[in-house]
Formats: sequence, C-alpha cells, structure tokens
Amino acid sequence: MEKDYHKENLEKIAERFFSIAEQTGQLIFDGDPKTGKIEWYGAIEEFTGYTPEKFGKVDLEASKSLIHPEEQEMFWNTLMNSLKTGEKFEQKFRLERKNRTYIYVECSCVFLKNENNHVYRAIGLLKNITEREHNQEKLKISEENLLRYLQNFRGIGFQLDDNFDFVLLHGAVKEITGYEDKDFFSGKIQLAQLVDPEDRSNFFENRRKLSTASNYLVEQEYRMRNRNGNRVWVFESIQVIHSIDQTSRLYQGFIQDITERKIATESLDRAEKLRKKEIHHRIKNNLQVISSLLDLECDSLLSGTPDHKKIAEAFRESHNRIISMSVIHEELYNSRDMETINFASYLKKLTDDLFKSYKVGNSDIKLYLDVEDFFFEMDNAIPLGIIVNELVSNSLKYAFPDGRNGEIHIELQALDDKKSSNTTADFSMQNNVGPSSYFRLTVGDNGIGFPGSFDFKNISSLGLQLVNTLVDQIGGSIEIGNGPGTKYNILFKDS
Repeated sequence: MEKDYHKENLEKIAERFFSIAEQTGQLIFDGDPKTGKIEWYGAIEEFTGYTPEKFGKVDLEASKSLIHPEEQEMFWNTLMNSLKTGEKFEQKFRLERKNRTYIYVECSCVFLKNENNHVYRAIGLLKNITEREHNQEKLKISEENLLRYLQNFRGIGFQLDDNFDFVLLHGAVKEITGYEDKDFFSGKIQLAQLVDPEDRSNFFENRRKLSTASNYLVEQEYRMRNRNGNRVWVFESIQVIHSIDQTSRLYQGFIQDITERKIATESLDRAEKLRKKEIHHRIKNNLQVISSLLDLECDSLLSGTPDHKKIAEAFRESHNRIISMSVIHEELYNSRDMETINFASYLKKLTDDLFKSYKVGNSDIKLYLDVEDFFFEMDNAIPLGIIVNELVSNSLKYAFPDGRNGEIHIELQALDDKKSSNTTADFSMQNNVGPSSYFRLTVGDNGIGFPGSFDFKNISSLGLQLVNTLVDQIGGSIEIGNGPGTKYNILFKDS
C-alpha cells in the first residue's frame, strides 16, 4: 500500500511538473543513453513547431540534426563527456524548428547512475532564451556604439562619487587637461585645481547645489589651466544619479573643449563693437553734413525778404535730406558688412519716402526703377543718395506743373570696356582713375524740361549746387542728356 501511495504521489508531482513546463513554454526530456530513446514533455508544438506525435519519434541521434551546424560538434562532444562522467550538462545552442528558423535554447540535464556507477538515465529541461539572446546582442551593439562614440567624442565622459572624486573617466582627458587618467584616480590632481581662480567660486557653488538637490542638472562654462599652463575654455554638463542599489549618490556628465568657439565668439563681439563704433562715427559725420546744409539753407532764406512758401519748401527739402541719411543708416545696419550697402534697396526706400513727402497720387506721376543689386562703399553711397534725393525732388516739384501726369526714371548700370566705348576712357583721363568699376546713374523725367537759356553749371538753386559739389566729391562727372523732359547722366567709379 505504501509503495502504491508513493508511486501515485510521484505521478502527481510529475504531472504538475509537466503542466508547468507546458504553460511556461519549456520542453522536458527523459532519455535512455543506452537505447537513445527520448520521451518529450511540455510545450512541444510551441517550442519546435512539430506535433507531439511527430516530435515523439526524435531520438538522441535524430536530435543532433536539429542543432545548428556551427554548434553540433561542440554540443555533441560535451554531451558525450557528461554521459561518461555523469557530471551535470549545461549548454546553449541554436535549435532548428519545423519552419527552418532557429531559436536560442538553454539546455540543463542531470544524469542518474546505477550501482555500477554507469549512467542509465538523462533528465533535462530546454528553455527558449531567444529574446534574452537578442536583447544581449542589442546591448552588446549599444555598448560597442557607445564605446565608439566615446572614442570619437572630442570631450571627456565621467562619473563622480559622492565626494566628487572620479570613478570613471573616458575620452580626451590628456588632450584637454594634459594629465593622464591615473593622475585623477590616484588623487595626484583634482579637477578643481585646474579651474581658473576667477571661475572657481561659481564652480564650487554649482557643486554645492548638486550635493544638496535630489534631481539637479548643471551646465556651465569655465576656464581651466592645463598641465602646460595654457588656458582652455570648457563646457561641462553634470547631473545627479544613483547607484543601481540606490544606496549611494553619484554624478555623471561630460566636459567638452569649446576654446575655438569662445575665441570665435570673442572675435565676433570685438568686430561687432568696432562695427557699431564705425556706424556711430559715420552718423556723426553725416549729421555734420546735414547741419552744414541747414546753415546754407538758412543763409539763403535770410538773404532776401522772408517768404513763407519758400520757408516751408526749405523745411521739406531739409526733411527729405535727413530722411535720405536715415535710410542710408538703416541699410547700413542691415548690410552684409559695415563698408557697403545695397544701393538698389536703398533707392527703393528713398524714392518711396520722397513720393510720400510730396503726396504724389498713384495716377499722377509714376516711378520706374531699373537698378541691379550693386553694393557701394559708404563714401559713394551717401553722396549718391543725396544727389538722387535732389534730382527726384526737383522733378516732383517742377517737371509736372498744374497736376500733369508723368514719369520719372532712375537707371543704374555697370559699364565695362565693351559697353562704355570711349566714355570711361575720357572719364579716366579727366579724373585720373583706373579703367574698371565704372557706373552710370541716370535720373530723368518726361516733364516740361529746362528753359533754353538754362546753364547747369551756373545756377542759384542750392539743391543743384549741392548736386554739382557732391558729383565732384565722388570724383565723377555729370551732364544733361538730350531729349524731351530732363535727364541727368552721372558717371562715377566705385571699388
């Protein structure tokens, strides 16, 4: 009775064990080494793809063919050795399923011996570890990628303990600090010793914040003196982390050499300061020009009987001259450098303001601009702007009396040797300049034109006197063109 009870109990235990194996997707085997016969239990179809009836025919010899060819020899030699010695057998290998795909399998097997110390039975478990193996492969790839990144990273990756001593260092340690990793690990040198004295206060304050905060990130720039005494600008990012068991506080981050970027930024800052200084200098000079023009206008008005209409006109002309200067400086601030401006953009804004000043309606007088994107030096751009201001103002005031309709044309073209024929050659001899970078500025209208006795070089108009003076100032020449209306051709050189 007792024997039957134990047998029944063992059968129940075995039944439960096989049920657990099936539910967890594992495979159990019970084999006879002498006959090679194997009994299979558990999740046979899920594990192998074969039905239990089909897989039940797989014996020891047939199971060898299911092992990946690259692993068959090692697996079989290890198994044969364990069958001889009776030592526990553990092996990982790839098993071929019915659909010709492979899964990673972990095999554990124990051997039972008879009274003669010979193995007569092998009982084991096969576990599908494919997902674990794939995760390990991904982890290995990630580790390799991380290592490759750190090797190519032009900086220092690090971890610090709760005393801010290095426990890990990797990267361009020597390149940045001049010291070896071992110098920091041994305590021979501390990072804080390298920090520039002027930056140490902020450096230690950030360390203090890290030591007291539960979750904190510090990003800072500071200077350090490397082993050779050279100053290096670095960017440091460091944050609080904890050890895996959560028992200790750690800090990790990276340090990157930003010296080149800092030098470039400082150079740009200096250049910007010089640029602003130069712009302010030019504004001062141009305000002096405006002041001189106002003095001339004032002298002209005081030379005769006061005329309210003339005074009002003088104020408007002065206003327009100031606008021409302000537009110049607006363009200067937006220019690609502080020496030149886009003259086409400048002319567009200037003429828009002039037409508004004289309240010209859309249907009365039309403006046609034919100007490419030429960039002129300031010493030419400012006088040319005032010249255009005076000539367009004259056209708007005098060319179209009694509300006539009309057109004003402004054209600017570059002249090369083929285009200019003898014009630039004559101009070069007269003004003693080289034969390149010539431009022709044409300002004209189809209005009533000049009276027959008009002498452009001998006139009382302050505006036209100013035009002649400014043309001479830029070393150019001006002439009045033939045809209906008024046309001015100004030839000048710009580098």
